[in-house]
Amino acid sequence: MTTGIFNVTDKVCWITGASSGLGIMLAEGLAEAGARVVLTARRVDRLHQVAESLKSKGYQAEPMKCDVTKETEVMSVVETVTEKFGSLDVLVNNAGTTTVSPTPDMQVSEWKRVLDTNLTGVFLCSKYASRRMIAQKHGKIVNISSVYAAMADISFELPYYTTKAGIFGLTRQLALELAPHNVQVNSIAPGFFPSEMTRSVITDLDSLSYTLSRIPMKRIGTTEDLKGVIRFLASKASDYITGQVITVDGGWNLW
Repeated sequence: MTTGIFNVTDKVCWITGASSGLGIMLAEGLAEAGARVVLTARRVDRLHQVAESLKSKGYQAEPMKCDVTKETEVMSVVETVTEKFGSLDVLVNNAGTTTVSPTPDMQVSEWKRVLDTNLTGVFLCSKYASRRMIAQKHGKIVNISSVYAAMADISFELPYYTTKAGIFGLTRQLALELAPHNVQVNSIAPGFFPSEMTRSVITDLDSLSYTLSRIPMKRIGTTEDLKGVIRFLASKASDYITGQVITVDGGWNLW
């Protein structure tokens, strides 16, 4: 376990969208460093599998069902965490989804579905978590955005790109509001990492070749590439950093 200013031992860290992909990577990164991770997602079976896997390694993990688009479920998680652990030190807003369609053909229902999860979900979780953090006079909120917040690409995923850009603005404004309460709000913008959303690209050689051609380091991200930054943003080492975006993309945004 890490000691000193990077120490996160026994910090209560809530990770949304923790049943797959980046959520698992982020949860592992914090749990391995000694944090007590609260894992939430809609898919309960998969969520419990993740929790059991972490527990089998000796880590502290608590699974709870939560659809971040449902305000009552978000409220319930914060209340339960507070009652059980006495604090909520870190919120990692990771839950996200996408839809693929040319904009002229896209259904409004699909647009709204992505916005509800990717942006309104971040708002709801931050709203209720920040209440607790203000009361306890400390806290960290880490919003997971994407390199696509700042660039376009050939995939027809307008609502995904739009919501990830929205997270940048949300992060800055929320950071300003919460700064007087000793709550820091920052964002991570990952590049290409293995997940359910990227599986089709990884398994298609042409798509993978195109993606790798955009990454100066010529490889996709790994679990280890996210662990350091999430521990940094969850620890005292980042106490004087707020409203910022850390891009973890192998140099993709340099083009």
